[in-house]
Amino acid sequence: MCQNQLYRNHSYGPTGVDELTHQPLTSLYCASENLIGHLVQENTELDPTLTKNWNRWLVSLQIFTAPLFMVIILWANSADKNIFILIRMIFCSFIGSILTYLILFLYTSPNKEPKYRFLLCFLGFAVSIAWISTIANEVVGALKAVGVILGISDAILGLTIFAVGNSLGDLVADITVARLGYPIMALSACFGGPMLNILFGVGLSGIYMTVKESTTEDVGHVPYEIEISTTLMISAFTLLVTLLLLLVAVPLNGWIISRRIGWGLIILWSTSTVVNLIVEVSGIGKDSNREL
Repeated sequence: MCQNQLYRNHSYGPTGVDELTHQPLTSLYCASENLIGHLVQENTELDPTLTKNWNRWLVSLQIFTAPLFMVIILWANSADKNIFILIRMIFCSFIGSILTYLILFLYTSPNKEPKYRFLLCFLGFAVSIAWISTIANEVVGALKAVGVILGISDAILGLTIFAVGNSLGDLVADITVARLGYPIMALSACFGGPMLNILFGVGLSGIYMTVKESTTEDVGHVPYEIEISTTLMISAFTLLVTLLLLLVAVPLNGWIISRRIGWGLIILWSTSTVVNLIVEVSGIGKDSNREL
């Protein structure tokens, strides 16, 4: 492009010499190339996004603040708000940060990126989990307060607002994966995500509540009682019907999940949600709630 610009701005004779400056074409072209290279080098040095910068002082600050933040979040989300436990956790976090800082100060250079810099990604991941946990707890608390004020049960909140919020990320991810050419992976994620939530999430929370409710070793671990409402039974029945219909409809359709099957699933979910809302508003089955 630079060479074409030179041809447009100057006229050259038959010997390849500029008639205005009386300089050969080769010298003009080399000078322009050197100027462009110098400008690119200056822009690279001034723009931090063009190079992988290493700031040891910033990492040192993160070594102290990130564990402290995670400790405070962990204590704030715990049931036992004992201030002595918080002080002990902060002290342990401070000792660990000092040891990590000494390793960073002794084995790294202020100007050279260390070989094991990728390990900081795990620290950032832990801080992200702490942020997500905090925001999720606040959102759940706010929505539950709204449900108490409006008289909405926990089952309806879980089936509507919480379900949409929990599945929105999966919806975007599955659609993106399917458009990239991996429909089997997206379909597997549709079943794997809820299965992980049911088996792993409910399993861990059930174990935690069972151990937490146990008083003494002689009594043992008491079972955690779950209130089975009418809306929950309707949702469970709808889920079973959906799986059975998929087991029949997909083979009959030549193992192709067509648009017709997709619309059928959407209609089935919408119908069950509307029925749950009608049951909740009308109060049907509230007297028949039982505990499991």
